[in-house]
Amino acid sequence: MNHHTGRLAAHAARPFTLKISTALLLGAGLLSSASVWAQDAQAAADKDQAAPLTTVQVSGVRRAAQSAQAIKKNSDEVIDSIVAEEAGKFPDKNVAEILGRVSGVQIRREFGEASSVVIRGLSGLVTLLNGREVYTSNSRSLYLADIPTTMLQRVDVYKTQGAEMVEGGTAGVIDVRTARPFDNKGFSANIAGRVENRDKSKTNDPQVSGTISNRWTTGIGEVGALLGLSYQKGNYHDEVTFNSPPEKVLGAASPVTGPFDLGHVLYQGERKRLAANWALQWRPNREVEVFAEGWSTRIDHDAQRQFFVANLGWNAGSQYTLIPGTNQIATVTSPNSNPFSLSSTQAPNDDSETHQGAIGARWKVNEDWTVSTEFARTNSKWKEEFPILDFLASPPTVHGETYRNGGGYFTYPGYDMMNPANFRMNTLFDNWSSSHGQSNDWRADVVYNPGTDGFFREFSFGTRIAKRKASYQHESNGLIAVPAGGVPSVASLPGLSCPSMEMANDYGLAQWQTPCAGYLHTNLDQLRVLFGRPAGRQPADPFSLYKNQEDTTAIYGKTKFGFNLAAVPVEGTAGVRVVRTELDVNGFNGVYTDGVLTPIAVSKSTSTTDAMPNLTLKALLTPDLIARFNAGKAIQRPVFGDFNPGTTYNAGGGGTVAPTATGGNPDLKPIESTNVDLAGEWYFAPTGSLTATLFRHDFKNYVIRRSTFETVNGIRYLIDRPRNLNGGELKGVELAYRQFYDWLPGWLNGFGLEANYTYMKGHLDDEGVQTPFVNMSKNAYNVVALYERGPWSGRLAYNYRSSFVDTYNYRGLGFDLIVDPIKTADASITYKISDNVGVTLDVENLTDRTYNDYHGIASNPRDIRRYDRVIGLSLRWKL
Repeated sequence: MNHHTGRLAAHAARPFTLKISTALLLGAGLLSSASVWAQDAQAAADKDQAAPLTTVQVSGVRRAAQSAQAIKKNSDEVIDSIVAEEAGKFPDKNVAEILGRVSGVQIRREFGEASSVVIRGLSGLVTLLNGREVYTSNSRSLYLADIPTTMLQRVDVYKTQGAEMVEGGTAGVIDVRTARPFDNKGFSANIAGRVENRDKSKTNDPQVSGTISNRWTTGIGEVGALLGLSYQKGNYHDEVTFNSPPEKVLGAASPVTGPFDLGHVLYQGERKRLAANWALQWRPNREVEVFAEGWSTRIDHDAQRQFFVANLGWNAGSQYTLIPGTNQIATVTSPNSNPFSLSSTQAPNDDSETHQGAIGARWKVNEDWTVSTEFARTNSKWKEEFPILDFLASPPTVHGETYRNGGGYFTYPGYDMMNPANFRMNTLFDNWSSSHGQSNDWRADVVYNPGTDGFFREFSFGTRIAKRKASYQHESNGLIAVPAGGVPSVASLPGLSCPSMEMANDYGLAQWQTPCAGYLHTNLDQLRVLFGRPAGRQPADPFSLYKNQEDTTAIYGKTKFGFNLAAVPVEGTAGVRVVRTELDVNGFNGVYTDGVLTPIAVSKSTSTTDAMPNLTLKALLTPDLIARFNAGKAIQRPVFGDFNPGTTYNAGGGGTVAPTATGGNPDLKPIESTNVDLAGEWYFAPTGSLTATLFRHDFKNYVIRRSTFETVNGIRYLIDRPRNLNGGELKGVELAYRQFYDWLPGWLNGFGLEANYTYMKGHLDDEGVQTPFVNMSKNAYNVVALYERGPWSGRLAYNYRSSFVDTYNYRGLGFDLIVDPIKTADASITYKISDNVGVTLDVENLTDRTYNDYHGIASNPRDIRRYDRVIGLSLRWKL
């Protein structure tokens, strides 16, 4: 589901005083009781920037960097922020892309945009929207690319968590904060248009967004309103060529190993994403503020995946060569073997939408007491229609090379794969699935401020009650084999067969005939009848269906304190959050009776109570040199699907699908993590800092999914199920540097640099065996060269992450699937035509990167993937 929003035009060079700009930029969210921790960071940042000698004039990129630095410096927690250069203008196109620049955060880019996000190699994070929990259908978090950056005020990445923060993440918290009308002094409006060209999908896609906001003084007090709208259309083309896992190709006694199959996968998709946010604020007097706000997104994602699987036809007459110095196959030619050759089109069409609305108020009772409250409701749904049709061909001979031009290369001498008459229909997969999620969330907070003279500086207390429902189901008996009477020939059904997309690189077979994705959707009922099924989609598989209800009740207490240690001022917080979680799981399990699997309804209720203490200490060694210590406990609840008591069995067939099964575990416990951070931070200039953080996470009940072989009713299935592990640990260091070189002469003082590096090391304990963390790179760094002077601004960003494990014990074969280092470069340049109009040219995937992974060792490659290079041109107008 999702897209890149465009990088928009840079901020005007019109100067603002540091104090005023920061107060305006950081003022959002003061009403939301769900943002108490963010208020503290904002207030402290404003105080810091209002200090003497902070009259440096800044704008645009510098102002955003300075505001982000002030938030980090003054926060109680270990935090990194990215602040808008001006209303709705960020250096990247969606939230996931933005996060790829943050120290300790790694992302993956595929299917046209950045997608998965991990913090310090861990996926256990909480995504918040304006301090409130938000998610996509039955998941635990929000797909971050669904939020266009044009709606944002800033993004906060918390590596540690205070007692007042919503529980649920062992890696950290990502809080995405949208704009509010009281952020601006009066009327404000901006509109941005963007077109982006993608080289492999050969498309030019439009995007447009705008925000309008105003505030008025009326007879009932001050009133503000804001509305933001965004439309994005994006096409993409990903190209993959692959080797299947290595096997003994010449019999069990032979040392020679290699793939049985090579293949290509061409991905093409189009997303249309609509998003809107709105906010109303009312301040009847200086002591009371009331707000209502909401956010919605809808995504239509139509895609096709064109597969070609080339069996290498191993037999006694196969001729082969080896990779020098190994027992791995380099080339093979199998004459007169009639190898299995499959062309397949998968055609998923996804529709999803999420809506969240909230109302709340904040009342400053007197100089000592402040009370706030908020109620939020979230609704999300997702559905997918996913037909697949396979063609088979019968070429006499195949020639394959396991690693040519970086991937699998194969040809069929003397055989025309572009002739529809050379193919026949094989298997139809009639798949669909859907999920829903709803929640009601209420919280209240009380803050007591006794003053700053004593040891205790502030006390806060609060409660949160949330009720969440989630459900999921998919089709039953989706695999439909060719009936005994056969099916018509491919050539006899006009419009059924299409030429595949062309390969961008040379891997032998450049194009082939494949089922047309549009035909599969338009004529699906006709295909069902041809394959011996009645028209209409299959009923739901009862073993896939689950309905969960999760009720959580949390209370917290927290104090801020301060004292002098010798001549060094020390500030700190201490708190504890206690949460009670009650979970009702409803699904189906089954028993075999005379060879027939019969569904049996299963309901299970569980409850847990978790106490999460937290302590922070911040020593102000000098006004610009800070030492930090943070320690606390966090929990992470498994995703709802992992609790499903049922197991869905797919017996395979059609020559393409092996017997597999997927199940859940209603007895899973929450993951527990004890986290310690020790940091040193030197802020040597308003936009200059050097920081270092040592961190350690110790885990209990970590949840993993593992595949094992089990025989059920005489069939050997590869079954994937989740379970808790004994424990694990992760430790590492983060280093970060930021500076603008204002002291350089002339045009050179427009240059700046941001750089960060993260080192991580860790393992999980699986019954005494150490296993790796999935998605954890030991080394990762970002280097961003910045320039801003007069009407010009620009950036050149390079991102590197070292190799990591994608899948542990891949397909139960005893080795890990490992991804090679990923290197990404992006660039942009902006010119201010006037104070209100700017134009930006940006390039994503500047170096035309490739993604490579391999089966355990580098001489057993799996995929090489290539992605679009994107060139975007944006025009931005603002008042």
